[in-house]
Amino acid sequence: MSTQDYGPVAEKQGPAVGTIVWGAVVMAVGALILADRLGWLHVEPGYAAAGVMLLAGLGLVVGGLIAAGRRRRSAADGGVPAGGAQGADGGASGSGATPTAT
Repeated sequence: MSTQDYGPVAEKQGPAVGTIVWGAVVMAVGALILADRLGWLHVEPGYAAAGVMLLAGLGLVVGGLIAAGRRRRSAADGGVPAGGAQGADGGASGSGATPTAT
């Protein structure tokens, strides 16, 4: 069984989409509760929960689609980051791979 060297693997950078969306959900719920307690507006808990969950689900789906598009685009580029961080030997430097002549 042969193995193929794909070069260095680009590490995922930045927070996950789910982390951002669920953080926004917690902040929105907190803001709604605070506004209700201060008397600025009256919040129906059922409607508020449904609206926040609907927006959270939409955010997760859209964020997932965007992330999948980015992964597909980088895979089409051969996994090369936008800056072109590949070495002169095609990304196999330092991996212990020996080039084969064809």
